[in-house]
Amino acid sequence: MTDLAPAIYPWLDSHLQRAGDLLRQGRMPHALLVTGLPGLGKSAFASHLAALLICEDRGEGHTACGHCSACKLQAAGNHPDYSCVTFAVDEKTGKVSTVIKVDQIRALSEKLSLSRHGAGYKVAIVQPADALNINAANSLLKTLEEPADNTVLVLVSSQPGRLPPTIRSRCQQFRIGVPEADVALEWLAGQYDGPGPGTLLRLADGAPLRALALAQENALQERRARFDTLVGLCNGSQEPVSVAQAWAKDEDLKGLGWMREWLMDLLKIRLTGQIDGIHGIDLAERLQRLASKLDSRVLFRQLDAVNRNLRLTDSSLNRQLVMEEVLLAWVDRRS
Repeated sequence: MTDLAPAIYPWLDSHLQRAGDLLRQGRMPHALLVTGLPGLGKSAFASHLAALLICEDRGEGHTACGHCSACKLQAAGNHPDYSCVTFAVDEKTGKVSTVIKVDQIRALSEKLSLSRHGAGYKVAIVQPADALNINAANSLLKTLEEPADNTVLVLVSSQPGRLPPTIRSRCQQFRIGVPEADVALEWLAGQYDGPGPGTLLRLADGAPLRALALAQENALQERRARFDTLVGLCNGSQEPVSVAQAWAKDEDLKGLGWMREWLMDLLKIRLTGQIDGIHGIDLAERLQRLASKLDSRVLFRQLDAVNRNLRLTDSSLNRQLVMEEVLLAWVDRRS
């Protein structure tokens, strides 16, 4: 089916059962807020739920039948009762927007006001809902305040706190939790046969899809290389400006995110003398060795610099200048 995972991820089954129960009991809310960490399959859940709501022969199950005319249209991506609002792509430049704009929500509201074509529900998915700009959020609020019959809005967000309280309060929350470790590891083993699945899962905070993405990105090897570069900056074998130029090429500035994680781990080791509970378990020994050489006051100052620049990464600031500031602070050892 369109936008669906090949199969329901095992840890999503109970959530779909809950949705199916609400549907059979006639208690399906007009708006749901699907939340949880990145990498838990929130989008897949929303797509499976949409298919279930649109299906015209769902029976007593909690998944779409897959064979009725509505399911076939949905699988082809052509069902008129289904909508998905996400980041728009500029047709001229090909650039993907970083926000969901008011015109997109107005168009959605207009479509939802029309009569449904099938016997199922009209369904609209908005993801990531926390990317709604203020005007789009206000427009969506009007739709939530006056819901149409047999219509379900599904908002998907990893950061629901960024949504206005007025929107959150009008949605029933479906929180997708981290699955049990044995369930996650069993699934991950079926997708990936390389080294360190348990380490990858812990680095992903227990989120199986994020762990798989880390495996596919060779993240363990890259993290080691990036960390060794930071050590090289400390001992003078690496030059900050050239490293900043290389790291600024990351679309998501992942080096900056990793550096924040490592600074927090280094501080934890410096303050407690223990490596228990640190996030970077793949680099525990390296972190412990480096922590013994650094001053906690300097680490706090460097963490402030990283946090400040992470908050600015969505702006139009020069990415290389951002990285240069952070890495120059890293090599500045004055207390």
